[in-house]
Amino acid sequence: MKKTFFTIKTGSLILCGTLFFLLFFGPFLSKWSVIPILLLGLSGKIIESKKTKRYLTHFTICILIPTTIIITACLIGLCHFPDRTMATSVTVHIGIAAFFLLYAQDSLKELMASHQTNISEVIGALNTYIIIGLIYGEIYALIAHFEPSSFSMTDRVAEHLGQVTPMYDSWIYIYFSFVTQTSLGYGDVTPLSHLAQVIVISQTILGQFYIAIVLAYLLHNYITNAAKE
Repeated sequence: MKKTFFTIKTGSLILCGTLFFLLFFGPFLSKWSVIPILLLGLSGKIIESKKTKRYLTHFTICILIPTTIIITACLIGLCHFPDRTMATSVTVHIGIAAFFLLYAQDSLKELMASHQTNISEVIGALNTYIIIGLIYGEIYALIAHFEPSSFSMTDRVAEHLGQVTPMYDSWIYIYFSFVTQTSLGYGDVTPLSHLAQVIVISQTILGQFYIAIVLAYLLHNYITNAAKE
C-alpha cells in the first residue's frame, strides 16, 4: 500500500510547482508574464492526460467567444474601452477564467472517478483547489474593473495599489479570493456591491464543501484500499 501511495505523476507535480511559484512570485511579475507561465505549467498535465486536442479546442473557444461579445458590445455602444490594450486585457481575463473553470471541472470529474488515493491524487486535489481560488480572483478583478466601488479596502492596501487597474494587476483580488475561500476574513478587503457579495458567498460555500467532500473521498479510498491489502 505504501508503494502504491507514493506513486506520483510528473504533470501534476509540475503544475503544483508552477502554481506555488506564481503564488509566491506573482506580485513581482507582470500580468502578461504570469499567464504564459501558468499555461506552460498546465500544459504538462494536459499532455500527460492525452487531452491536448480537447483543451486546445476549449482554449480557442474560451478566447473567441468573449472577443466576439466584446467587439459586438463596443460596436452597438453597450460598452467602451479607452484603448485596445484594455479591451484585450479584459478579453484575456474572461477567456483564461473560463478555460480554467473548464479545466477545474474536468479535474474534479477525474478525481471523483478515481478509486485510489496516492500522492498524485492528493496533489491533483490541491492543484484544483488553488485553480478555483485563481478563477475567483480573476472574477473579482473583472467586477472591480467594471464597478470600481464594489470593494472597500483599508487605506494601507489602497495606498499600496496606487492607480493600477485590476486588469493589469489583479494580485490583491487573488489574495482576497484565497482569504475568502479559506474563511480567514481579515477584513482588509471587503465586498460592497450585491454582485461581489453574492460571488463571495458562493466561493465560501464551495471552498468549505470542497475541503469536506474531497478530503473525505480521498480518505475513504485510502482506507478501503488499505483494507483490501
